[in-house]
Amino acid sequence: MKHKKVIGRLVMVLEVVLLTGMVLLSFYLLIQYMEEGEQSVSGTAVEIETEKSEEAEAEEKKQEKTELVQSIGEDSILIRVRITGDDNETDLFENITVTASEGLTVENGTYNDAYHFESDENKKADREKDTESERDGTGSAATYGKEESYTATAEELQAGEALRLIPDNSGTITVTSLMRADGSPAYGGELYIYRLEDGLALVNELELEEYLYAVVSSEMPSYFPIEALKAQAVCARTYAVGCINENKNSKLIADLDDSVRFQVYNNRMPTDTTREAVDTTSQMILTLDVVQYYSTSCLSEHREDLDEEQAFRNFLSESPDERAEYGSAWVRWETAISVPEILECLADVYGIWAETLDGISVESRGGNGQAQLLRVVAGGEIVEIEGEYAIRQFLSPTEAGVELMDGTTASGLLLLPSAFFWLEIETGSTDGNNATDEGFTGRECVSGDEGENAVDENLVESESPADDVEEKEEILHIYGGGYGHGNGMSQYGAAQMATEGASYLEILEYYYSESG
Repeated sequence: MKHKKVIGRLVMVLEVVLLTGMVLLSFYLLIQYMEEGEQSVSGTAVEIETEKSEEAEAEEKKQEKTELVQSIGEDSILIRVRITGDDNETDLFENITVTASEGLTVENGTYNDAYHFESDENKKADREKDTESERDGTGSAATYGKEESYTATAEELQAGEALRLIPDNSGTITVTSLMRADGSPAYGGELYIYRLEDGLALVNELELEEYLYAVVSSEMPSYFPIEALKAQAVCARTYAVGCINENKNSKLIADLDDSVRFQVYNNRMPTDTTREAVDTTSQMILTLDVVQYYSTSCLSEHREDLDEEQAFRNFLSESPDERAEYGSAWVRWETAISVPEILECLADVYGIWAETLDGISVESRGGNGQAQLLRVVAGGEIVEIEGEYAIRQFLSPTEAGVELMDGTTASGLLLLPSAFFWLEIETGSTDGNNATDEGFTGRECVSGDEGENAVDENLVESESPADDVEEKEEILHIYGGGYGHGNGMSQYGAAQMATEGASYLEILEYYYSESG
């Protein structure tokens, strides 16, 4: 009996132990499961965090790119543009004739030393009209009907007087006494005529965005891809805003003029695509102090290894892709100038009279190959011409043609196409491609500082003919690439990038970002 009780108790103990073990094992497995679950959840969190980090990094990179462009933050900005003559060389007129698309009001007044117009309410409008119809209104304002002609003359106005021309119903005013590529230019906004000491000055005041319509169409062909036109619109807006800000506290008659001295305005009529380019980039400007653009690159942008003469010659001798720069024929070109022309320019500008050209060379280049310093030696004198514009003007092929990459010839250029060139003197004569264009006479020359450095071995030496050999004219051959000053955005390059799928932001990033 006792044995049975002992055995019963042992069984109970074993059952308790077994049950306890099972419970403990269950707890252990539960804990393990929970820990694995936490690790799994933790791992997922890391993955999500990593994924978000990559997205954030991509967003940061995108933000870095867009930091190149910012909004003006103002809905309405006025700009004042001085209008130049047909050749863009003069900005004074003896008379100005206009018509208006919806009618016109002409106010008489004066202007202060900041060229702010002050209406003269007490002065009777007594100017003669070109038409036989009578003017409406008295006092300082006169009105003219739709397409009715009005002429202001310097003879009728006294110094200090001014006229304000206001179109009816937000119409346009056409200056019929001017001629542009698309005919007489029509202007939005208002026109101001100032009687200065030597003639009449004409200023157009209008909204910045409306101004840009007529800049983009004049600075870039409207058939270019829309993304290139957008890039041009941002550049033009940035440039214009810079001029406005620079002149805020100055007493200038206008912020800029309509010629290549600033940016061309109203030479070509706006189109739907140029308007779209301006509208879709509304208020957007580059975050740069200086913005430049030009026509065609020689394909050396972002290069820093072409400052050596031979390296640049080798580069320029390479055959570019025919699609480069949107197929522009200016990617490569050549021309020839007679040595007597160069000697004549030296005499006219520098007072150096010489019978022979002893040497001419590019003494300094930028890393992209652009000529920065030209040295000319003649008659024992040395002249150093510094700066791409001065060099291009000195070597202007005014009496010669420039043969382009596609075999065509451009004539009558007042500047060398670009400062990306190398020189070679030969004895011979110019061919038919370099014939003088009858529309141009003489040479445009530019003054420069006389250098005091000795002649060096890099000069292109001019060989004088022997006495017993028939004398032939010496020719300076110039081999170059690109069109324009070569700084900032290449317009044809932008068009090519756009055809390859680049957005206007990517185009601007390529040309204006320091890391581009």
